Amino acid sequence: MSEATVTRAPRRADAQRNYEIILATARAAIAERGANIVLEDIARDAGVGIGTLYRHFPTRQDLLEAAFLDEALELRARAIALADAPSTFDALVSWLRLQRDFGAHGRSMGAAVMNAKHTEGTEIQIACASMRDAGAVLLQHAQAAGEVRAEVELVDVLRLIHGIVLANEQAPDARRVEGMFDLVIAGIRT
Repeated sequence: MSEATVTRAPRRADAQRNYEIILATARAAIAERGANIVLEDIARDAGVGIGTLYRHFPTRQDLLEAAFLDEALELRARAIALADAPSTFDALVSWLRLQRDFGAHGRSMGAAVMNAKHTEGTEIQIACASMRDAGAVLLQHAQAAGEVRAEVELVDVLRLIHGIVLANEQAPDARRVEGMFDLVIAGIRT
């Protein structure tokens, strides 16, 4: 497992509160409209001035990267929380559903943060690696329990899950997405 983690400099309580409100508002807007968010709308919906938003996120790209980073850290935390679940297979499937849902509500955000995601040493790259490491533990537990085929690799499963999201991005159909997801799950099962 990767020892690298993302650390944050401490902020004043009011600044931290504003940061969290802006970020939560941005995540909700991205879930609704994709990466084509307007910073003025985010500031208004968060109940802060545009100057406050710009102090925390000087560019739209900074806000998108922060939202993506926040999601990656949440996915890591969820994988860690699921690691001790009684059913290793159910824990893995639950986490893969979270991956699918993040991909679906983070429409087009992946492309917006691709450079940071693949640049060694960026916060996003470190968080994504740490999140995958935490997810790999879930896969290993399910494999050790004999519930998932031994040759399955997490990177392949995640690519399939993200492929489902991309294939259904323009015309999302929950039944089709769930059916495709179920096919992937059936394919990794012993």
